Amino acid sequence: MAKNTTRPNKDAKAGSSKRSSKKAAAPVFGGIVKTFHLQTFFKDDQDMALKLAGSILLGSFLIGNSICKKMTTLSYRIPSDNPDESWLTARYTKGTEDLFFVGFWIIAFTWFRAFIMKGYLNALGKRLGIRGSKLERFEEQGYIVLYYIISWTAGMTLMYNSPHWMNTDHYWIGYPHNTPTGAEKAYYLIQFGYWLQQIYVVNTDMKRKDYMAMLVHHFITCSLIGFSYIVHLTRIGNAILVVMDVSDVFLAIPKMLKYQGYTTICDYLFGLFVISWAITRHYLFPIIIMSLYNGPQKFLDMAWEPEKDKLLDVNVQRGFLALLYGLEAVLCFWFLMIFKVIYKMFNGAAADDNRSHDEDSGEEAEEEVVEKLAVHADAKKAVGATKAKKA
Repeated sequence: MAKNTTRPNKDAKAGSSKRSSKKAAAPVFGGIVKTFHLQTFFKDDQDMALKLAGSILLGSFLIGNSICKKMTTLSYRIPSDNPDESWLTARYTKGTEDLFFVGFWIIAFTWFRAFIMKGYLNALGKRLGIRGSKLERFEEQGYIVLYYIISWTAGMTLMYNSPHWMNTDHYWIGYPHNTPTGAEKAYYLIQFGYWLQQIYVVNTDMKRKDYMAMLVHHFITCSLIGFSYIVHLTRIGNAILVVMDVSDVFLAIPKMLKYQGYTTICDYLFGLFVISWAITRHYLFPIIIMSLYNGPQKFLDMAWEPEKDKLLDVNVQRGFLALLYGLEAVLCFWFLMIFKVIYKMFNGAAADDNRSHDEDSGEEAEEEVVEKLAVHADAKKAVGATKAKKA
């Protein structure tokens, strides 16, 4: 009798473990992708990306394989009278072979992300006393801070030294801008690789509460980068990327501090994040949208002439605007979530990101269920023992 009464407790724990693993699991697509490479060729993401990136670099610089070279160097360089000119200032055209370069950076970012998170940020987080799921979040936010500081600095430097610095008319003056410098081309294609890799990340990491909004955001961002690159709208694309990057840094830093228990300073920094978000994404970004809405017709004839690389007509303009409107809609959705956090703060709660992973609350609920089932099983066991004594 006693042996039988212990089964519900074990079954409850097993069932809870299954439910917990399902709750913490990534979306189906990500699970399939991750299971495939984990169980066939590689130990983990870092091992996969390191071996692939290493093979490509080896093939490019030691063996001289043509495909590997396209993946590690920019294609379509325009011949110059100066043979010693740096690739950073040399001029390039565009073509389908640029996809090889983007592909390499998707692989490189997969390795770089895992290397930074597990090789450095994991040890730093443990040293700071962070454990459990918060440690993984700390790693993610640390990587975000590092990447966006670098990408924002690079993008701002390019824009500061370009005609469109503080002048949206130059998005259109001189169009088509079809011969970027090596620095401009590399920046744009590397950003494209980063955002394509983020689609993989959002499908393989722990599921977020706003998973669908994040996925839509990433698809729109990748579409905008690819679309603007093809039709030679990289100046406006550069401005959008710079505007978007800065507020992510102001969000990631207070989250890292929150995981360490510094709630007061976290609240102050969260206030700076809200201000930066409002200015960059709901003031500067709409200015860029309005420039696309009424700017091209002021300076261009809006003729479709592919032989002259003039690819901006009314239909392309409308398509680009639709993507920007969709992106602004996602940003407004997130801004509403930010207002929920602000409302909670005014009611005495600490700043917290509503979009964060939901595994903590799920784990707490599962543990509560297990505890209740265990108590119930112990009660049944006690009743059974009493009946046995009476018998």
